[in-house]
Amino acid sequence: MKNFLPLFFLSIWFTVCNGQVNQKIENQKAFAKVYGYVKYFHPSDEASTIDWDKFAIYGSSQVENCKSDAELLDTFKRIFEPIAPSVRFYTDEDSGDYDFKEITPKDLENYDLVYWQHNGVSFGMTNNGRPYSSVRVNREFEIDKSSSVGNIMTSVAASEYSGKEFKYSGWVKLAKGSQGTGNLWFRVDKSDGSMGFFDNMANSPITDSNWQRYEITGTIDSLASRLAFGCFLMGKGKLLLDDVELSYKDNEKWTIIPLGNNGFEGEKITDEGQWKTSGLGYVFNTSETDKNEGGKSAIIQYQGNVEKGLGKKLFDNQPEFGELINKKIHKNIYCHIPIVVYGSKEHTYPIPNAKDLSLLKNNVEGISTSNTDLTLRLGNVIIVYNIFQHFYPYFDVVKVDWEKELEKALLRCYTDKTEKDHLITLQKLTASLKDGHVRVSNKNMERFVPPISWEWVENKLIITDIYDDIDGLAIGDEVLKIDGKNSVDFFDEINSRISAGTDGWAKYRAQTESLYGPKDSKLVMTLQDKTIELSRDKDIYRANRQNSIPKIPYKEINKDVFYLNLDMANMDTINTLVPNMKDYTSIIFDLRGYPKGNHGVISHLLKTKDTTKGWMQVPQIIYPDQENIAGWTKYEWELKTAKPYLGDKKIIFITDGRAISYAESFMGYIEGYKLGTIVGQPTAGTNGNVNPFQLPGGYSMSWTGMKVTKHDGSQHHGIGVLPNIYATRTIEGIKAGRDEFLEKAVELTKK
Repeated sequence: MKNFLPLFFLSIWFTVCNGQVNQKIENQKAFAKVYGYVKYFHPSDEASTIDWDKFAIYGSSQVENCKSDAELLDTFKRIFEPIAPSVRFYTDEDSGDYDFKEITPKDLENYDLVYWQHNGVSFGMTNNGRPYSSVRVNREFEIDKSSSVGNIMTSVAASEYSGKEFKYSGWVKLAKGSQGTGNLWFRVDKSDGSMGFFDNMANSPITDSNWQRYEITGTIDSLASRLAFGCFLMGKGKLLLDDVELSYKDNEKWTIIPLGNNGFEGEKITDEGQWKTSGLGYVFNTSETDKNEGGKSAIIQYQGNVEKGLGKKLFDNQPEFGELINKKIHKNIYCHIPIVVYGSKEHTYPIPNAKDLSLLKNNVEGISTSNTDLTLRLGNVIIVYNIFQHFYPYFDVVKVDWEKELEKALLRCYTDKTEKDHLITLQKLTASLKDGHVRVSNKNMERFVPPISWEWVENKLIITDIYDDIDGLAIGDEVLKIDGKNSVDFFDEINSRISAGTDGWAKYRAQTESLYGPKDSKLVMTLQDKTIELSRDKDIYRANRQNSIPKIPYKEINKDVFYLNLDMANMDTINTLVPNMKDYTSIIFDLRGYPKGNHGVISHLLKTKDTTKGWMQVPQIIYPDQENIAGWTKYEWELKTAKPYLGDKKIIFITDGRAISYAESFMGYIEGYKLGTIVGQPTAGTNGNVNPFQLPGGYSMSWTGMKVTKHDGSQHHGIGVLPNIYATRTIEGIKAGRDEFLEKAVELTKK
């Protein structure tokens, strides 16, 4: 009896706590639904001018502590009616029909119908060639067509510096109040047309408003022909650059490479001078008042390139006045949300209460997006949920309970504590979509790796490359435990955060992401008879990680067989090679990665022109929850034939799970038109233009906004391009340094 009362009350306490959490989750789910309906489908002027990122955070904070349906209903009215005055919320589904007279002006002469049309979905940023647009038809709009970066650069010939270590540095600062980031960058262009060393500080962008010296170091590739380098501003703001310096190491001595106007003291910054500029919407100048030393510094400043106009129809289908979103959003709460309203030149109808609107906007504008507190985490999950809920084109083939995934992510928000915790929550949420284009990142992510690569081969985790001298470790060794955890269990957790259409892409992503960690953190590997501790001292973006199997852009295998690596050889290089390629009886194309803008080579394999239509499709959306999709905007490549014709050779393509997106468009032609024998593994099973967006707190995400099919119209997503002949790596092959995929291809040329 002594223990009964404490246990009894403890049980009640747990029941009450669980009930409170469940109530909070249900509140957030209800808010999430209304948020998406109003943001993407209700066309009032007020809804189009609110800061929807901040509103997601504000709204989640307002519904957080509602303890009853009545409180939640009042909260919805208070936060939504000022920006959507024609929206109605009810606690009874049969509380009456919607009275459209209340939202119809007495005199319609000067009014047009206003509604949303989405071709995919646009996030208000320049599309840079992407096919996604969102338009409020018959309303004036402003769109910033600025480039994503403003760049200043120069270059020098590289032949005398090949194979040498280099240091590239500059003094950089951002003006206070800048929303963007700064980045030094350095690139080695090789004589074969491929790119060598490349680093753009993607892992550690510049955010400081004080002058600081930043540096990029590395080794110049042996085939280097030119060194290109500079600095860019990504986003809005103002960046200042001064005292650029480039040096190389020779016989243990560092020597400075002369650069014209490296302190920006001389000529104006124009495309005719030493320093070239690029970036629509950015201006370039010099400052005499703010510099590191000397008389001047260079300025990159966002100015914007705003285009104004009247929203015109993107496609023929449109909703009619009188159509409503009529949905149950909570246990006993329903919403009526018009998707068409009337609008004059001055405003959409009806006009909200000015005082309520002003108060709401002030509250929303006061929201901070610089931390990672609970409401920001909840807001981010709600933003992400709605983008996919209404616009992800693959729910028909990816069987996922998306609302259940929302619930799980919201629940994690209550236990997350750090930036990394929240990052993992967003990764786990989107992993369920099996979209290989999904990548979730944070501005403070640290992607440092130890000097190794590994891969799952024959169901064992095998060391495939070693980049430093490590006592007791050899290529081909099996790793049994990682940081004391069974390797299988360790990778299970990594894979739970990766969105992938096929096992091949998941495997490729996990191989690298399993190595990530903070700079100089330790990774402990347990092998069969030893334990080895490694330091994560390599920045994945800056490390010059050469595979044990060297990659080359092209070569003659023998007098009958020519090899071309499509990951490395650009189209200019291929054009110089094609006339001689016709003299071989077999050609092996290697596409285990990403093409270098060289799909034009397909034209040399086509006997007749390409007639496949509409294998890329963007959904036309006017209703929520992807109900009654209005149609599809269709795209294709329409390739023509080219001489010399190479299709009469024995054509072999090597590919695997690393081939994604553009690579799969390329391989889709090989599969669809049967242009060659495909050797290797299935491709990534994810194609279609990416459609990235930003989230509060410095998070960003990419995803697929377009549906792509095979050339016969069948499913590509989650399947990929399948090989005619499968090839696999073996542990013995790895130990011997053999390229077993290429060996299989060469073997086929002999048959």
